[in-house]
Amino acid sequence: MEYRTTINNIFSPRKHTFAVPTYQRAYSWEKERQVAQFLSDLKDHPDSVEQYHYGHFLFERDEVKPNKFWVIDGQQRMTTAIIFLSAIYQVLSKLSEHQRDSFNLRQEYLISSDDQQKFHTVAYDNNFFINLVIENRQDKVDTRSRQRIKEAFDYFSEQISISPLHEVIKWKELIENAKITTDIVNDKAEATQIFTFQNDRGKGLTNLEKLKAFLMLQIFLSCKNTDTDPNETIGFIEKEFEHVYRAIEKIKIATEDQVLGYHTTAFLPYGDTAIDRIKNSISKLKSEAIQKWIKNFVVELKRSFEFAISIQAKRKTYSFVGDILFLDQASCFPLLLKLFHYHENDPQMEKVLRLIEIILFRLKYTTGSYYTNSLPTIANRYQGNDIRELIKQLWNHAKFGFQPYWSFEADFNRRLDGDNHYTGLTRYLLWKYENSLRDGVREPYMLFPEFKNLYGTPKLENTLDHWMPRNPYEIEYEQEFKDKYLNNIGNLVLSTRGRNASDSNNLPGNRSTYSTLISRQLLEDFKGSWGKEQISLRQSYIVAFAKHYWDPDKA
Repeated sequence: MEYRTTINNIFSPRKHTFAVPTYQRAYSWEKERQVAQFLSDLKDHPDSVEQYHYGHFLFERDEVKPNKFWVIDGQQRMTTAIIFLSAIYQVLSKLSEHQRDSFNLRQEYLISSDDQQKFHTVAYDNNFFINLVIENRQDKVDTRSRQRIKEAFDYFSEQISISPLHEVIKWKELIENAKITTDIVNDKAEATQIFTFQNDRGKGLTNLEKLKAFLMLQIFLSCKNTDTDPNETIGFIEKEFEHVYRAIEKIKIATEDQVLGYHTTAFLPYGDTAIDRIKNSISKLKSEAIQKWIKNFVVELKRSFEFAISIQAKRKTYSFVGDILFLDQASCFPLLLKLFHYHENDPQMEKVLRLIEIILFRLKYTTGSYYTNSLPTIANRYQGNDIRELIKQLWNHAKFGFQPYWSFEADFNRRLDGDNHYTGLTRYLLWKYENSLRDGVREPYMLFPEFKNLYGTPKLENTLDHWMPRNPYEIEYEQEFKDKYLNNIGNLVLSTRGRNASDSNNLPGNRSTYSTLISRQLLEDFKGSWGKEQISLRQSYIVAFAKHYWDPDKA
């Protein structure tokens, strides 16, 4: 394989096959961004320029099959090119005058004459890739990478179908004859070194990808001038990152770089960034200790990504996980990871989560100006030795806050006893109040997915509504009512976007009576006489509930 070559030249040898190793990222190009830009570049390519430039590719030759090449760098571009050529193949194969072109496309880029798949995406997506891209048959879309593959294929198919055939042929030829450069290496250590030096300055790489390259390079460097073969350890790292990338495809509550940041915040000494924390830790090690540290770190990082999936699933249960993620995901996630690492099945876990929820709610629902949140520091210092000591520490913070001079409880109570509660967090408070009412009559709780509308139905999204409307038809409120009662929690109800729209600015007596919310059902008897007295009385009920519910002594 020549250094300067073309897409067609590297694929045309019948026995040449290419594959994305499982330790690399699954397909990540987005339709609206990179995929659309790919086609736009082809459309805008000037006729005066003979070849389209498609960048550099780094391959590692397979140890057993010398004609198989693992795509170490450039897998997103290569995957996109094959998806694009397959979409063209699907069109040309139906045209009698282009049977030869379609035959060549299939044999050179999809399935060779000896029935070998020419390009494999990551193993866990490859059957889907065969079904959709190569054979044009539908398959289940159950990961983000599969969704992106389908979106790219559908986008190309749509654009090709509405474009003149001569333009499509031109695009095909541009990609087939696209100018590329290649490097082929024969072992993982060399591939690591080249990949790192080509990409370490961060062109388009996530922090996780930079980290993987950095760790592999450190292994390579630590083996220099020794008899140790770095390939075995690099292979170990690759297998662990395979699990990481599989997990990434299932995680929806955080990006890969966020999970990396949460993990390093929890487990490593302070640094400005996640990678800084890792570099600082490695810099303090002797050369012979680096490989062991990196292997341990990557195993624990893999576990954190897998625990992120478990944390995500917990939102759909009675756990407080969903609550604290809603209140402040960034500050609580490092401690969540520590808890799952050390106490995943400990029955006292929920007590810890409950105390975190109290801390976060009191920290936000207050008349005080509290900008210190020590949960990440607590996470970093906690070593999993005694969950009972952690519970004591969190109880103290739930009661008194993070600084001894705070009036934590008093400021929380003043917020509740005040007159203006029309803020987003009141919606959360009223959700908890609704569930307390349901508990009293043994009705099923409104679980977090329903409150947060995780299922994505717009009209069912929970909102905050005024029982006496802010701008009623043909009525003008007196100033005292506006100041003390209109935005009072006694006049605020949990609603849905669809319900809020239908209620509009109607007075309570003119609103639809049906509601599944007990907190709204209790207002029915007062629809015709809702005023200051009723608002004050309802506030007293809700405030009494809140002071009891967010009391650390009741946790």
